[in-house]
Amino acid sequence: MRHRSPLSGQSIELKEKRSKFIGISRPIDTEEGFKTWLSTIRKQHHSASHICWAYRIIVDQSIVENSSDAGEPSGSAGVPILNSLKRSGIINIGFAVVRYFGGTRLGKGRLMDIYGKVTEKVIKSAGLKPWIDWCQYRITGPLGSYGDISIGINKLGGKIILDNSNDQLSFQARIPRNRINNLIILIRNATQGQGELILEE
Repeated sequence: MRHRSPLSGQSIELKEKRSKFIGISRPIDTEEGFKTWLSTIRKQHHSASHICWAYRIIVDQSIVENSSDAGEPSGSAGVPILNSLKRSGIINIGFAVVRYFGGTRLGKGRLMDIYGKVTEKVIKSAGLKPWIDWCQYRITGPLGSYGDISIGINKLGGKIILDNSNDQLSFQARIPRNRINNLIILIRNATQGQGELILEE
C-alpha cells in the first residue's frame, strides 16, 4: 500500500451509552510536534475521563509509531486507533480520542470497536493525499540554463522553493526522492556539466 497523508485536521463526535467520544486528527511530521499538539488537547479537555492517542510519522525514511490507552483497559483504545491508521496507509498524522465517561462500562470488545470506528470516520472526513518523499537541493549553474532547469524541475514533479538567481542560476528546490537520478541528468545536460547539485537535508 502506498503511503498517504492527511489533507487537514478533523474532529468527529460519537456517543455510546451516554459516553461521548471525540476523535481529533492533526497533520504532524515530528514526535515533538505531536507532543505539543497533545498537550493542547489535554488542556482543552482537562475534565475528560481519557485522552487516548496514536501517531505515525516518517523519520529518516522509516515509520515511527506509538499509541496509548491512557487508562482504558489494556489494548482497548490506543491499539485500535493505531491499527485503523495502519490500515488506511496514513502517515504523518497525530490522532487523539477524547472520552467523557457516561456512567456505563462498555467492556473491552465494545471499546475496541468504538475507538476504531471513531478513527476511521475522522480519516474519511479529513481527506487523504499521496505522500511524497521529498529531498531538498541547492542547484547552481550558468544563468543561461535557467529556463531549461526550471521547466525540467516542474516536469519532474518538483518545486522551486527559493530563487536566488542573479549573475548565475541559484535555486533551492524540492524533488521527489525517486526522481533524483533524472534531476542529475537534467542539471548535467542543461548546464553542459557546469552545474552543481548539493543535498540540503
